[in-house]
Amino acid sequence: MVNNTVKMMVAALLVLFVSAGAASAADEVLARIGNRVVTQKDIEYLIALYPENEQALLRGSVEYREVLLKNMVTVIVVSDIAKKKNFDKKGDIGKQVELIMNEYLARAYVEQEILGGVTVSDEEIEKYYRVNPSAFESPERLRVRHILITVKPGASEGEKNAAKKKTTDILERAKRGADFAKLAEEYSEDPGSRQKGGDLGYITRKTTMPELEDAAFALEVGEVGGPIETAFGFHLIKVEEKKKASVAPFDQVKEEARAKTLQEAKQKKVNSFIDQAFKDAGVKFVAPVGEKKNSLSLTP
Repeated sequence: MVNNTVKMMVAALLVLFVSAGAASAADEVLARIGNRVVTQKDIEYLIALYPENEQALLRGSVEYREVLLKNMVTVIVVSDIAKKKNFDKKGDIGKQVELIMNEYLARAYVEQEILGGVTVSDEEIEKYYRVNPSAFESPERLRVRHILITVKPGASEGEKNAAKKKTTDILERAKRGADFAKLAEEYSEDPGSRQKGGDLGYITRKTTMPELEDAAFALEVGEVGGPIETAFGFHLIKVEEKKKASVAPFDQVKEEARAKTLQEAKQKKVNSFIDQAFKDAGVKFVAPVGEKKNSLSLTP
């Protein structure tokens, strides 16, 4: 639950509170700062604050670990200077440090003490799957081929008409039985699909240009449509296959369902904990945050 942004925000603060004493015999000392030390264990602690996909890279690179060590020592040395000059009490600095530390402490507490033991059973996972079918639904999909005859920006009306006529001529050949894929290889000016016979793969709603999408979903399998004008020029399209919207079988999405069920369970647990914490603390919200009614100023 503790997000990586917050982790990295407080990483510099946390290192100020480690390595204040002597290292154990099994903990290699990497640097000394007066009577304090930075150890191998401190570097491992700092690496653990990074996203999981970066941790292996950091642990496996001597160069990266040396950078982390130097950064840690730099933070400690510079922050010591700042504290000696009472910079941590200057203006809003102390308040900002307090806010960051409080946020980290709250998130870490919730993650470890409130959510640490939350689990879900197979029965709960199956129930979530049954109650929320749309969460596991594959939308309607079409496999489409197209042929594009381009129209350059700023083209004259004559050039547009010529491109449209060329597209219409190709359409007539397709309707007379010519192989659409071969026509695409011969005439299409779309370099991304031409060598594949105009194959665009599967498309779903809101994944391509609206003009093409509307035309494609109005066609039957095997039907050719066009010319369709877009910002790129004129298109012909052919629907090769249609797959109706369907809910994936439970066995295929069990782990996804587990993750969603667990997330929902954790959210409920957090909400319940926060509600009770507010009651116990006597929290009362006495004014809204934002623009006051009949006021030109914003509430700070």
